[in-house]
Amino acid sequence: MKKLRYLFILCVFCIGCTPELDVTINDNIVIEYGHAIHKNVLIDAKKSNKNVSVSKIEDLDINKIGRQEVKVTFTDGSRTLEKQMVIDVEDTAYPIIKFKKKVVTLNAGEKYDVRNNIKTVKDPVDGDLAYSDKKTEKNGYYIDSGKLNTKKAGTYEVMVFAKDVNGNEAKESFKVVVKKKKVVRPVSEPTNNGVSNSNTSNVSGQSNNNNTNITNNTNKSNESNSTNKAPAKNDTSSSGNKTDKPSGNKKDDGKLCPLGKDPYKPCNAILNYKGGYGVYPTIEAAMDDGERLALDRKSPYWMKGFTAGPLFNNINHVQAYTIFWDMEH
Repeated sequence: MKKLRYLFILCVFCIGCTPELDVTINDNIVIEYGHAIHKNVLIDAKKSNKNVSVSKIEDLDINKIGRQEVKVTFTDGSRTLEKQMVIDVEDTAYPIIKFKKKVVTLNAGEKYDVRNNIKTVKDPVDGDLAYSDKKTEKNGYYIDSGKLNTKKAGTYEVMVFAKDVNGNEAKESFKVVVKKKKVVRPVSEPTNNGVSNSNTSNVSGQSNNNNTNITNNTNKSNESNSTNKAPAKNDTSSSGNKTDKPSGNKKDDGKLCPLGKDPYKPCNAILNYKGGYGVYPTIEAAMDDGERLALDRKSPYWMKGFTAGPLFNNINHVQAYTIFWDMEH
């Protein structure tokens, strides 16, 4: 009977002495703001009992950054263990800014709202951020238009700054290319008053001379007939026609464009091509090439302002177009 009594007491004692669940937790636990925690990161599996898992986490707020003390319950299916842990919640995700276009093109004088090019400004966790017309410290975005002037041709940079609720800041930029407004200039037709008057004068002079010659010739003819004298040597009036000698002015013979500013150059010669870059058939072609060069980082004209203007020919007609760069800015 004594042996049975001792055996019973020993069994009761063994049942009351079930070993405690052995769990080794990891230190320096950091999780991302707004994201669910992966429970297996809390345990050092190699130093803990087999089949240990996390059954419950209390007092953890994943939408609040900072250090938090939480209570974690562990189990292996038959035993449980509660432990206090410290978990840091950090926000390392920046707002995301998306544009409709990276380059916006418009004509000088057009009205333009830079907000029209904003597609979305979002925080990965909290969603859309609200627009603010002034610099914001958190939870919103604002636009810095810089030196944008829609009335002046050139290339401008627009910056967008966004901050989430926790102060993380992101910034992106897009370009606005303002094209010079196409102006159709009235082309003044070259006048030929001076030439016409000169010709008229010459013709008149020749006519007068001829009339004089004819009169003289007639008189001389009459005189000759009345006196029966032979015409004097070298007198060309006996025939009634005086022959003018060639002027010998070769300069007049080389005129290519008699009505032009420079009559010795072709009428389509460009006379005012000075300080421009390239020659283009249309103002659109000049503006397109200007945009290409202004947006090319390898170009010497990268981020430079420019205008496109006409080139006039010898008779004051628009012959072509060129680019004028603003190299001071």
